[in-house]
Amino acid sequence: MKLGVIFVFASMVSLPAAAQDRSSAFVGGSVSAANMESRTEIAYTGSFGYRFSRVVSFVIEATGVPSVESPFPANMPVILAGATTTASTSVAIFPGPTFSNLGGRIVLLTNTARIDIPTTSTRVTPFFSAGGGVANVRREADFGYQVPLPVLPPGTPLPIIRPFIQHITASSTDMALTLGGGAGVRVAKALWLDVDLRLFRLLGDDDRNLGRFGVGVRYAF
Repeated sequence: MKLGVIFVFASMVSLPAAAQDRSSAFVGGSVSAANMESRTEIAYTGSFGYRFSRVVSFVIEATGVPSVESPFPANMPVILAGATTTASTSVAIFPGPTFSNLGGRIVLLTNTARIDIPTTSTRVTPFFSAGGGVANVRREADFGYQVPLPVLPPGTPLPIIRPFIQHITASSTDMALTLGGGAGVRVAKALWLDVDLRLFRLLGDDDRNLGRFGVGVRYAF
């Protein structure tokens, strides 16, 4: 009788650990606040991963920032009036140009290794992740500039000059590295709530940092 009770108790204790140790695939999605160049935008992330053990998982992530309103970097290639130049050469026009109606988007595709840190809790699991991939950044704006005034005789009234407006786009694809961490909270047998803090380093002619903090769900098959 005592052996039977001990066997049942041991089985109940080992079930959560066995469920955590088994390999499985999972999908997830999250909504985040993404900050780059002192501006914060909304980002959306979708992920697919495979858990090899209780500790190690491999995750493929796609992150999109649909709206980007930060200024043009000086060395990004700009398409202006049918020719390709850079924002730094564009600002050589006098009087100085203006940028208005800023817009754009960012798409990140990354592969990451996720390391779950085992704890005594069966519901809360801290983790950290690291990996790399590519980032495509596209910017749009209305570029306004004025034609320099000719030299007029003294006393001649100045003509009214309206600025020329040209819609410009700038795009770059760079390597991206990512590092971060967070915690997962089990809310059901196969459903987790993840809190994730991530830093992306976009490696180009002008390196940039993008921070992402969000909350999402993850479902294991």
